[in-house]
Amino acid sequence: MGRRPNGPKMLPSDPPLDKGHIPWFGHAREFGKDPAKFLSKMKQKHGDIFTIRVAGKFITILLDPCSYDAVLWESNSKLDFGKYARILMERMFDVKLPNFEPSDEKAMLRLTLQNKNLSSLTKAMFFNLKTLLLSDQNQQWQEGGLFYLSYSTMLRAGYLTLYGNEEENYDDPSSQDKDRAHSSEVYNEFYKLDRLLMRAARSMLTTVEQKEVARIKKRLWKLLSVERLNCKANKSSWLESYKKHLEELGVDEDMQSRAMLLQLWVTQGNAGPAVFWLLLFLLNHPAAMAAVQGELEKVLGHRGQTMKQMHGISQEILDNTPIFDSVLKEALRLTAAPFITREVLEDASLRLADGREYSLRKGDRLCLFPYLSPQMDADIYEDPEKFKYDRFLNPDGTEKNDFYKRGTRLKHYNLPWGAGINTCIGKFHAINSIKQFVFLLLSCFDLELKHPGSGIPEFDKERYGFGILQPAGGREMFTHLSRKARDTHSMFKCSSSAWRGRRTGEATRL
Repeated sequence: MGRRPNGPKMLPSDPPLDKGHIPWFGHAREFGKDPAKFLSKMKQKHGDIFTIRVAGKFITILLDPCSYDAVLWESNSKLDFGKYARILMERMFDVKLPNFEPSDEKAMLRLTLQNKNLSSLTKAMFFNLKTLLLSDQNQQWQEGGLFYLSYSTMLRAGYLTLYGNEEENYDDPSSQDKDRAHSSEVYNEFYKLDRLLMRAARSMLTTVEQKEVARIKKRLWKLLSVERLNCKANKSSWLESYKKHLEELGVDEDMQSRAMLLQLWVTQGNAGPAVFWLLLFLLNHPAAMAAVQGELEKVLGHRGQTMKQMHGISQEILDNTPIFDSVLKEALRLTAAPFITREVLEDASLRLADGREYSLRKGDRLCLFPYLSPQMDADIYEDPEKFKYDRFLNPDGTEKNDFYKRGTRLKHYNLPWGAGINTCIGKFHAINSIKQFVFLLLSCFDLELKHPGSGIPEFDKERYGFGILQPAGGREMFTHLSRKARDTHSMFKCSSSAWRGRRTGEATRL
């Protein structure tokens, strides 16, 4: 049966082992360079479960969505997700929390992001988005990057919503100016760090990069210091609960600032890129844009108010946009690529849905990669690499949730938000925030690609495993943006040809 290097003899119940050709390093280079491509190749070679060696670590990969629940709901005493989380917290953010238990923290914070607190967060996000998006009355065409527009606006508004405003009065122009200036400073520093975080997570930073990361973190820790946050107005219950949690753990103020930066990445690092891909798919697919516009006209057009006059969008409206929901699910299916990781704490067996049973070795790592299956699985989705805005709609316009693999209906057919105890606790707040941003943008602005038909940029392959992907090389998709003369829902009516080719006025750099 062979033998693991410096380890016990292989058992018949072990998953297929692919050690690679380089001692200790194994497949580290291929896995790090393009995880999706490498794991696809391994799946073709070994099937939907196998073990690889990566930099001295043995990682068992499971790519059968019918069997994911066997991992997702296993006891933490056998398959632990906290150990790897603690490793990444320290590598990426220099955070060490005594007696840190991710499951306990999630349970505590979940209450602050859902149920009765969701309404206040949604309303605050709406006001903060308006502050950032609707301050400029200029109706001339402006040129700017779609990724910058999406990421900066979502992160800044999300930051103000969770961490608080500079002053209490949302509507005061001077307060809004302060919020715009401060949130811009936070985003600019955060984005510099974000571009290096994936290399930090893999311990691949050069000496020069390590020094740069240290400088950026120091500036962000100051911006997110306990002293600064204590002076904030309109702080969310999430912030108050998290501060109390850190204090109960006995964390000093310096480490609290570091933890606040970690949470900024956790809570805000994916929504902006998700909006970017969603808007880019809409701009490249006129039929999808027309369908979304028609739905928004239907649910918003009867109110007789402009977006600027509105004080919020009700949860009832946000929950009744099946076309937009399908567009969002499809955009996330194509671009959400997190790993779901567990550390094997004791020798155990893993029983798959088809009855096969495999051994898991203590000290190994177990990893699910839903991006490959179910999300990009041709056995589940027709033309999985293509964007189809109505993929998650039935012919009668209701939500489609019946998808099959080898004749078995899938519980897990799309996992951008994780699953089981890994499910994102901020999912509902994130969805509401994405909807509000897109609704405001399409209500109040005309938006078109500078180069129609330029397609979808390649992914930054370093991002595989860490949430929503980003365009490779920081490539921007430039757009022309113009404030509508009248911000009203009735102005959604716009032909597909206009979206493809309209030009009005001279474009200026944002």
